[in-house]
Amino acid sequence: MLHRWRVALGVVALAMAPGFGALTAHAQPRAAFRFESVASLDEMHRLIETSFPLGTPREALRQTFVTQGAATLKAYPSDPAVEKYLYDINLCSYYVWRWNISADFDAAGHLRQAYVNGEPVFASGPQKKDVKDFKTGHQSIYKVKRPRPEASKGENELTYILFDADSDTNTIDDELAIGGGPSRPDPANMGPLHMYSSVDPWRSIFDKDAAAQIVPYSGSCAAADELYARQQAQLQSRGNP
Repeated sequence: MLHRWRVALGVVALAMAPGFGALTAHAQPRAAFRFESVASLDEMHRLIETSFPLGTPREALRQTFVTQGAATLKAYPSDPAVEKYLYDINLCSYYVWRWNISADFDAAGHLRQAYVNGEPVFASGPQKKDVKDFKTGHQSIYKVKRPRPEASKGENELTYILFDADSDTNTIDDELAIGGGPSRPDPANMGPLHMYSSVDPWRSIFDKDAAAQIVPYSGSCAAADELYARQQAQLQSRGNP
């Protein structure tokens, strides 16, 4: 429910091979990848795990997520072997959904690990850092709000907890974030609250980088508007603003 998201957040498969466009002897060409075709966080994890196994060339991920999916490509400031693909969807002005797909590559440009909103896909690849991995500097914990004014009817800011090992938010390689977000990019059914724990903010939904565009929701907003109207009526009947 949309109201549940406002309360909760305030407190804290399409199968693709790397040769996505290739034809088999009797197959028809597959449609180009679209982020809108992925219905949940779990589905994106499965898609990446089955379509881009470890060792996949960097260009295969860029071809799918950037060329076909129209995501914004961002390289990690201090490591050219790390990059991310950002895609933002305005869910009928109730929430701005972010896909932040990031990847680590080796010196030859082959995949070492992929992440969905900061969470690693492969158990055999590099994993998330932990607070105990940072032992130097003056550590601080901040409560941070990331504005999302496009969500004018609902959740117009993301609230999360930021751990910074040196108390300097201009250095991003020593930060971890804890916060929550929806699990489905559907304004009428955002799914259960998904908690992100100790994720790299640069790879997460709390990331400060902007996507090149925020695309409108591709489905109908009627169901979400009806749900929101019912929730508002229920709140008013209970004497809540």
